[in-house]
Order: sequence, then structure tokens, then C-alpha cells
Amino acid sequence: MKERVFVVEDDGLLREAVTLILTHAGYDVATTAVGRGAKDLVARFRPHLVLLDIRLPDISGLTVLGGLRAAGHTIPIVMMTADHRPDTVRDVMAMGGSGYLLKPFEPQDLIARVRLALKSARRVTHHLDD
Repeated sequence: MKERVFVVEDDGLLREAVTLILTHAGYDVATTAVGRGAKDLVARFRPHLVLLDIRLPDISGLTVLGGLRAAGHTIPIVMMTADHRPDTVRDVMAMGGSGYLLKPFEPQDLIARVRLALKSARRVTHHLDD
């Protein structure tokens, strides 16, 4: 079974590029351009990982992150941002983010970040099953 990645990104070109890169790497990908409703889409798609833009047109990605965590979602959530400020990264991690990907990024960096987050999640799940 393919691992599923849900991408929340308002930039249509970037969303399409991420979809192509991840699909080519063997992932099943679903996307949305807005943050509102992402929680319901995550519940329906049941991804193994979420890639979430911090700056969305309708709601902050950090608000979406907080809502997903408050709803009990424990899947890895990797934030995508062009904001290189240390306090942004600190906020992501404090709110339960599984990491971040600084924009612009190379395809190999995207794949490496996704693989690392999924591997870490599998390790935690395996440890909990012991």
C-alpha cells in the first residue's frame, strides 16, 4: 500500500510541483489550496503525513496545525514556509509540528524531509506496539 501525503498549499504551481514530485517518488497525494476544512479532509483521506503551508489565504497554517493536534491527529505534520525566522520554527515545533521545509526547496529536499518524518513516525508507532 502506498503511503498517503496530504498537501495544503495555496500556490497552485508549487502544489502541482509537490504533487508530481511525491507521486513520482511513489506516494499517493491529495491536495487542497485552503486551510479551512483541512481537518475534515485529513479525516477523510487518512494520510500518513501532512505537508502544510504556514501562510494560507484563509487561515494560518499554524491554526490548522493546532486544530489537527487538538482533534487528536498524531500523524507527522511538516510545515512549509519561506519564513526563516527562528521564532517561526520554534512555534512550529512547540505546536506539535514534525518539522519544517524552507521554501524554496529542491525536489530531493522535499523527498528527504517526507521520508524522514514518515520514518520517525513509524519508529514511534513500532515502539508503542512493543
